[in-house]
Amino acid sequence: MGPVWKLVRGKDRCHRCGREVDESPAVGRVVDFVFRPEEVYCWECYEYIKPFVDAVAPVSDDPYQPVTRPAIP
Repeated sequence: MGPVWKLVRGKDRCHRCGREVDESPAVGRVVDFVFRPEEVYCWECYEYIKPFVDAVAPVSDDPYQPVTRPAIP
């Protein structure tokens, strides 16, 4: 699936400034119904990039995940 934003809880480092954060917005992809963060930001950096969110996480070219196995066994 395409890039999505999610609030991530847990210790991590800001992708932009390197500050350690406990709870932060992150951009990533959903694979097999599991969110996989690619970039994590602190709240100060997120406020800075907020007007450019579409440039950080543009709309996906392929918005649907391909089916790898049947839903009903």
